[in-house]
Amino acid sequence: MAANPAPAAAPPPAPPAPSSPHIAAWGDSLTPRVAFTLAALYPARQVFDGGVNGETSGDILRRHRADNRHRDWINVFWYGHNNQTQADQIRADIAASVALLSPGNDRFIVMSVVNQATERENRGGADYRTILELNESLAATYPAHYLDIRSHLVQQADRSRWQDAADFDNDVVPRSLRYDHIHLNHDGSRVVAERLKRFIDAKGW
Repeated sequence: MAANPAPAAAPPPAPPAPSSPHIAAWGDSLTPRVAFTLAALYPARQVFDGGVNGETSGDILRRHRADNRHRDWINVFWYGHNNQTQADQIRADIAASVALLSPGNDRFIVMSVVNQATERENRGGADYRTILELNESLAATYPAHYLDIRSHLVQQADRSRWQDAADFDNDVVPRSLRYDHIHLNHDGSRVVAERLKRFIDAKGW
């Protein structure tokens, strides 16, 4: 009796999609200055500015979902500054954006939400713990992709200046790096862009 033929070998897996060295920065009004500065730090790369004033995490996700051009790029997600107390929503929107990336593209960065220099978001304020617990949750969910930019900015305080020293005690971004209660000035945006570059370079992306 003839032996049964051996089953056909499975086809080899498809090669991973080619990855792009370019960077897409998704966020709200804090993002455009950072994207502009990051582009200057990477003159050989394109940097897409996906920042729109006043948008919540859900608004940013809707734009990201409609965009098909940047899913194989390095993606930076900086969500939540306009719905910062809606932790569950922010987590869900970031997770949905990560899921939209091209298959095999794990080159993304989730940045922490920055608390405002206001009574509610200063250390001990009504919303302070909510924001810190959200950031702790993001760090636990994306340990290899999380960048705690909030703490990095706070640590840049020049404590020889009384206002920066007070901001440091309140655990908020120092006045020397912002022009109002939340928005970063040129120096603050440069601090963020330089930290992003170090993160990206360390990953070899």
